[in-house]
Amino acid sequence: MAQGYGQGLGADYKPWLRVQDVPSRGRSRKVHGLKTGRVHHVLSDLEYVYLTALEFSERVLDIREQFPLFPLTPIQDIARQRGIRYPLYAQTTVPFVMTTDFVVTVKADDGSVREFARTVKYADDLSTGNKLLRALEKLELERAYWLQQDVDWQIVTEQSVEPIIAKNLIWLRGSAQIDGRLQSDDLHARFVESIGEAGTHDRTLSSLLRTVCYRLCLPYPDAVKVFKYLVWHKAILVDLAIPMLLTSQAPTMQIASAITVPEKRAA
Repeated sequence: MAQGYGQGLGADYKPWLRVQDVPSRGRSRKVHGLKTGRVHHVLSDLEYVYLTALEFSERVLDIREQFPLFPLTPIQDIARQRGIRYPLYAQTTVPFVMTTDFVVTVKADDGSVREFARTVKYADDLSTGNKLLRALEKLELERAYWLQQDVDWQIVTEQSVEPIIAKNLIWLRGSAQIDGRLQSDDLHARFVESIGEAGTHDRTLSSLLRTVCYRLCLPYPDAVKVFKYLVWHKAILVDLAIPMLLTSQAPTMQIASAITVPEKRAA
């Protein structure tokens, strides 16, 4: 594993494959990790959606993408036992290093920590086509490898994440980190207090936030950022299955106990 690729945890992990290494379907991109603090290399729009969902989950502790299936001997043995041709690098006899799209470290309700392996595929890649059989053979090798490692492995498709929720999560993620001037606990407390006073009935979320920004003398774009930040960090709980969240009727909101609303000052 030259130069440490495929090794490490958290901020120190280096993915085996990087954006510049392989062609991708959709828009491959480098993404600053909110949990890991490092750059993630995702090779499709679907991988980006799944990464965003993982980052939103409070149970997820670490995310390692493009994870190599090392050592090679066990997975090559699996291929021989199943009569599957193990892949080689093009026009060579060098064994190809297979990868799993995501290896995720998760904290369970009982406090135990486990790893999950997830392969991200578009559904139509698993339906028809001349290369389907070969794709299924590689997936079988991957499945059997993780079974030997006693790690839960599953395939994630675009059907695994509700499209509306995915869009809302990506929208929220844009303000998961905000300027220090907007991170004041007092501002957040007054923000949620203003939401409660303004009410959500018969108005869009955008209209509600305009009322809030007027009350707090806060520019509207900053009010949107603060709202997104508080929802992403679970200080405000909303139904993320509502389409076009900002322009739809303002959703019912719950305020997490971590937000302490300051007492009103006597007149």
